[in-house]
Order: sequence, then structure tokens, then C-alpha cells
Amino acid sequence: MQKRRKESDTPFPYEPEPESDADYEPEPESEADAWPEDEYDDGDYFQDAPSVGAKVTSAEPVCEDTPYPRYRPGIYQARCTAVNIYRDPRFRRHVARLKFRLVPEGGIVFVFLNLGNGEKPKATRGSEYRRAWIIANGEQPRKRQTLSKRVFIDKIFRVRIGDVTKRHDGREHHDAEIYSTVKEILARLWP
Repeated sequence: MQKRRKESDTPFPYEPEPESDADYEPEPESEADAWPEDEYDDGDYFQDAPSVGAKVTSAEPVCEDTPYPRYRPGIYQARCTAVNIYRDPRFRRHVARLKFRLVPEGGIVFVFLNLGNGEKPKATRGSEYRRAWIIANGEQPRKRQTLSKRVFIDKIFRVRIGDVTKRHDGREHHDAEIYSTVKEILARLWP
């Protein structure tokens, strides 16, 4: 009587092992055993079918963003050249992005200031935008005064620059993804 084997005792799929190396003969390779790449033409199987009326484009992703630069962390002098206030759809909040050009090097660096997630941008008492606006303006805003972004343009500030090492979800950036931002506006230097 033969001993019956359990499925867990044998590799899947079951092939009897040769008793010695002399009994083993490698099977000749045939075209049917060739790697699947030879069977399939990538053009037939891996392209998206265009929708009716859709423009056919390349299936390869294209980077649309210029990478943010990286500088040695420290205190720098920088001139504000542009301010953009927009609603960030990813974080569902308003953001003020101030663009600085380092003096005298000329490199570009940004600061991103949160303006709340309501219908309109808000600069409340504890916000970094309000703090930076007071530094740029030289005095506190009056009640109901608009905190105009124009107050930053063409002024030179002392800023602290640091690296962004983590993503928005807390995961670490790869070394090649680390970039620098203005962490704090310290003082207005000119005018």
C-alpha cells in the first residue's frame, strides 16, 4: 500500500524530485516557454483606449513643477518679490505664498502662510501671516483694516531658512526631495 502525501508536504505544482543528478535532464527550451514579453506587443495591451472625442496623449506622466531649491539652514537677507494668495485644494485652506530672492546671492525661496479654511482668507491674532504683516507694515492693523499683500513687495527682510524634511502626512522626505523654505520672518531691514 502506497503512503498518501498531504498537499502541504509537496511543493506546488507537484513534481517528483529526481533521485540523483544523473537522472536529471534539463528540458529543452521552446518558444512556448519564452518570457511573456516576446508574446505580447506592449502597444496592444498597455495603452489606454481613447474616449470618444478625447485627444490621444502620451501615457507617460510629465512633471509640471519646478523643484524648490535647497539652501544651508540659517539667517539670510531676502527681498520679497511676489505674493500670491490662493485656495489650496489639497489642504482645503487659503494660503499666502511669499516669494523671496536672497540678497545678494539671488536664489529664490518661498514661505507658505496659512490663512484659514473658511470661505474667505483670515489673518487672526495668532497667525503667522498677521505677525509677518506687522513686521512688514511697522505697526499693528486697525480694526477692519485689510491686510494687503502689497505691504511685503520690494522690502528686504531678515529671514530664517530651514529644510522641509517631512511630507504633509508626516512621512520622511527622501534626501532628493528635501527643500528649503522661510521658516520665520524676523525683521524688516529696508525700507
